[in-house]
Amino acid sequence: MTNEEELTVSANRHGFVGYPTDHVYGIVDNPAKDVPEIMGDLLALDVATEAIHVYCCQKGLEELAPSGKGYGLKARVQRILQTIGYEGEQLRRVQRELEKGHAVVGVAVDDREAKKAVAAVLHKRGGHDVHYYARFTIEDL
Repeated sequence: MTNEEELTVSANRHGFVGYPTDHVYGIVDNPAKDVPEIMGDLLALDVATEAIHVYCCQKGLEELAPSGKGYGLKARVQRILQTIGYEGEQLRRVQRELEKGHAVVGVAVDDREAKKAVAAVLHKRGGHDVHYYARFTIEDL
């Protein structure tokens, strides 16, 4: 198992996430360096470890399951519906980034201040394509 796969295994105990309502997600290009730094910063902000999702490389791609394959009929139908419009563009971008060996870090947030603080951590540590997923909308941060 590579270091990047270990990041996914150790930090993502959530399994398939159909639509990450009330989450901030960002992409990092150097997972071996960036993910531990981001995790440290988030823990310093008192973010609970179970609120943090990390998808990295092939293992992360399997857990993200852009097709929904392996997670049942409901997941497959959900992913098919998500391919229409902006959600589909986001999903394809994330898939390409994971295929390049990059990581996607997500954090469940419960208010506007937490959303801003998490986005600031991601940006500070080289995160890009940072978005907040709300119900029925995706906000660029």
